[in-house]
Amino acid sequence: MPPLFSFLVINSRLNCRMALTFILIVTGVQSCEQYNPTNQRQQFNQERLNTLSPLPSLAAGGNIPETGAVDAPPLSVEEQQFASFCASCHGGDGQANTPAILAMNPVPRNLTDPAWHNAVDDAHIAKVIKLGGQAVGLSVTMAPWGAVLSNEDIDRLVKLIRSWQAEAN
Repeated sequence: MPPLFSFLVINSRLNCRMALTFILIVTGVQSCEQYNPTNQRQQFNQERLNTLSPLPSLAAGGNIPETGAVDAPPLSVEEQQFASFCASCHGGDGQANTPAILAMNPVPRNLTDPAWHNAVDDAHIAKVIKLGGQAVGLSVTMAPWGAVLSNEDIDRLVKLIRSWQAEAN
């Protein structure tokens, strides 16, 4: 038995509270409470949304717009998240058809393809977003986003992706 614990066993006059306090001090543990990242996650999500506000684009004549003037309508939360996490591989419109994307191996899925929409359910799409492609036998290059996106965020992304099926038909 290590000397630290033999001391606790030998000195029977220590009560449980003192023994626990002693162990916490010796091991450097600050608290017995479990770490809960909820507050930090909420702060991170708020900061991320603040940085995702739409950037101004050129005005109709190719001029730089006046300060505060933005041609594009503001993006919804799910559109901002898609732009942040998905668009680099699936394209801004989900069609995965830009030259850079087509050069990828394997080419990411076209999220507007009606045949694909008919072949999968919402749970499958959510699982791929949350756990990544490898979790369902797809490419490992499809990253898992479950550590970054909440279940509600993932559900909103699934609805956004499903809305493209209606537009494609």
